[in-house]
Amino acid sequence: MDDLPALADLVAIADQADTPLERLAVAERLAGQLAHLGDRLVGYYIEQARAEGLSWADIGAHVGVSRQAAQQRYTPRWSSLTLADLAQSGALSRLTERTRAALGHAERFARKEKAAAVDARHLMRGILENRQTLAVKALQALGVDLAALRSVLTSPARGVSSPTDLPIDVAARRAMEASVAEALEFGHNYVGTEHLLLALLKDPTIAEPLAAYGVTIESTRSVVRDLLRR
Repeated sequence: MDDLPALADLVAIADQADTPLERLAVAERLAGQLAHLGDRLVGYYIEQARAEGLSWADIGAHVGVSRQAAQQRYTPRWSSLTLADLAQSGALSRLTERTRAALGHAERFARKEKAAAVDARHLMRGILENRQTLAVKALQALGVDLAALRSVLTSPARGVSSPTDLPIDVAARRAMEASVAEALEFGHNYVGTEHLLLALLKDPTIAEPLAAYGVTIESTRSVVRDLLRR
């Protein structure tokens, strides 16, 4: 714990500014950065606890609150983690190489849009980047126009840049977590793009444009099973 910055260290940084108001602004920025880093630290260990099979109820019991209260307290921190944070925590260990590549594409799309976080749309677009994946083959079998879907999922760039430490938002994190459950439903010990696709279909932002092609979770699951048998 001795390597944590002391108040004197932070004061020394802020004191480099010329005026009292500039020093105050630096202090506020430093405080925000420390708070954000603290959220990521807590989120990192929430992720590890979840990966080891602990439920929100277990986490709540540990701090003396209900499951719902634990989710409300920790979900913002859990969703403050970046893709690099998740890789370091071991949360991506079950993902296939193609699924990890899809996440990398998703992060790139989010930065291109100057988004505040990687969201479900970015994950879906990441999946669409490789036509050789089982997820894309399933969508093609279901008659989905991939170019049109990609267009629907694309948003214009914002006026400000993405944060350096780009987080993965709550909806995207829930989809990633649900993809593990989808894999287990198939009896698989890995998470492929097909599992992530099925998890994303539970998100309205993904389900609605695909519904135009008659795509549902059930029809997609059926097609995936057929493709796996080939």
